[in-house]
Amino acid sequence: MILLLLLLAAAVLLNAFFLANWLATLEGGGFLNLVPKLQMLLAPGLVAYFVITRVRTRGSVPLATTGLRDASKAVTDLILEVHPPRRTDIRLGKHLGARAYVTGMPAKPVIALGPELLALHAMPGERRAVFDAVVRHELAHVHAGDLWWYQLATVLRACNVTTGLFALFILWLDLSVDKSTPAVFAVSTLRLVALVLLAELIARAFLRAREHAADLHAAQFGVEGLLAAVRSHETEQTRSVVRAWLRRHPGSDERSQALTNPVRLLASPIGQVFLGATAAGIGLVTLQDLLLSGGPGDRSTPVITAVLIGIPLTLFTAFGLWRGTWQEDRNRLRPLLTAAALFGGLVIGSHLPLYTRIFNESPIGIPITPSTLLALALGSAGLCWWLDALGTSWRHTDPTADRVPTFLKYAVPSAALVGGWLFAVLWTWSARLRGVYLACPTEEAQGVPICQSSTQQSDIALAVAKDFGFTFWSIVTVLTVAATLAIPHHLRTRTLRPAALTAVAALVVLAGLWTTGSSAPRDRARAEFRPVLDTSSPEALGIAKRERQSTNRTTQQEALAAHDCTEPDPLRGKADPALPLVTCAADASEKFVLAPTVMSTVDIADAEASRTATGYAIRIELTAEGRQRWEDLTKANVGKRIAFLVNDELLTAPEIMQPLTGKSIELPAPFTSLDQAEAVAESIRGT
Repeated sequence: MILLLLLLAAAVLLNAFFLANWLATLEGGGFLNLVPKLQMLLAPGLVAYFVITRVRTRGSVPLATTGLRDASKAVTDLILEVHPPRRTDIRLGKHLGARAYVTGMPAKPVIALGPELLALHAMPGERRAVFDAVVRHELAHVHAGDLWWYQLATVLRACNVTTGLFALFILWLDLSVDKSTPAVFAVSTLRLVALVLLAELIARAFLRAREHAADLHAAQFGVEGLLAAVRSHETEQTRSVVRAWLRRHPGSDERSQALTNPVRLLASPIGQVFLGATAAGIGLVTLQDLLLSGGPGDRSTPVITAVLIGIPLTLFTAFGLWRGTWQEDRNRLRPLLTAAALFGGLVIGSHLPLYTRIFNESPIGIPITPSTLLALALGSAGLCWWLDALGTSWRHTDPTADRVPTFLKYAVPSAALVGGWLFAVLWTWSARLRGVYLACPTEEAQGVPICQSSTQQSDIALAVAKDFGFTFWSIVTVLTVAATLAIPHHLRTRTLRPAALTAVAALVVLAGLWTTGSSAPRDRARAEFRPVLDTSSPEALGIAKRERQSTNRTTQQEALAAHDCTEPDPLRGKADPALPLVTCAADASEKFVLAPTVMSTVDIADAEASRTATGYAIRIELTAEGRQRWEDLTKANVGKRIAFLVNDELLTAPEIMQPLTGKSIELPAPFTSLDQAEAVAESIRGT
């Protein structure tokens, strides 16, 4: 119940906070203006609770004042048996018929009973059992303090509706001032309805869990009577009472199964995992937009977002799988179905938020690209398989679930670590690609190298592999997975064979991570390929000057316009790859005007120095993406020169005589020794 309530609170409050923040931004009041806006969205829930409580208690009278002494005594006996921690007011609701419910304030609970239900107290057999079961069930709600949870759930449900109405009003305003189209308005409205419906489904799952918990508590004082109540088929009167009691609650078959096999109740349905994953997908996009808009180069924001959302999502999934582990009729396909629900919910949920639409951005969630979806699917499947294997291994060592608290003590931190690392990798990859798709169409980002790349997915995948491939956290994650799988086997079999196999698997994974990390070194020289616009031409210098003026970098533009090849370059190391560059040959014989960078270090797989007949050269081996870019670059610049720079120092600018192909390039450079050439090659390799 707590997990479902937290999920409901996250699904509602995150959207309410975002909308309140947007409303506060319109008035420019900052955080001080945010609090009243948030209160405005939450206030209808409090009002709704008081109104509902007032309506449910209206028309009822204290049972002790009605003259139904026998019924009052029967209820009093049950109260003494259950002994709830709070004084409970028992009332007769004349309009309730055969129904009963608990209402009122948490500190002053009220149980309202209908006259048809009270009439069963004097009847023998099954009908009296129905009366006892219903009263015990409502008293169980009081004993567990469910009115606090009910009050909170009511506030959240009303806030969910209020937030949806405000968002719908904003979309309508957007349409009325011609900032949107009817088609966009219709699609956004459908997404808004899905958001509101998601929170409502979570709320209903929470309320159903409350009813089951009350059944289990009431069963402590007589499970036979409760089973007789939900299975009642004796008389038409009894059946009508039971049907009225079960209205809006789980059906009799479901409640009977939960009572006869309480462990079955612990198995969360796959649908709950889907609801949790969908809420997490919404949270990933919304929380990242709250923290930062998310550009192509952003790193910290997606990691923070993924950890804050991924750890609770992992634990939510883990408890669902671990609860299912101790079922008697456990489904072997459960891990696969859970992974499918996790994957589908994340993808769908990430495309539901419409709040980026308020900021005139496309509402892109997890990009629908084969590589991203495959990585997310494999990650979800691997996580669910590991969590299920963890619970199953422990069940074999502890079939009666006597040591479950000990299991949770070690399993929960392990799941949080693995899930946090996994979702940090997957969401960072997805968020960077999402940032590229959002930012690159804008005019400001046209000169960013990643936006000019024809293989953006591969470039981002390499960047993510560099950040997460071989790090302290990746090593700890792999070792945690290996240890959690090996230890339960060792406890059961007293053999180290599974531990040895797990250690070998861990070493293989670590070797793969080492390869991934070493293939993308962190400290590499900035190598660039730039087409030559012209050499020492006043017209070309004027073009570069005007383009730099458009960037408002006056100091840099003036320095470049008066660039003197005989003097040290004051802007060495400050050149922008997205802007034209004025530089000189090594012997100061020529001044070059270079176009923005079209290929860079990410396109270079390896570099080595070599001796040629005329001197020394740098032999560059290109990546698969780099080979394609080099072919396109030389094809588009036949008869022109291509400059090769390392850390803004021009090494060579050969003329392209024909389109070039192949995986390597030999670039002669004015080196005076092989050691000098090798030093440059090492800086490019990053070693």
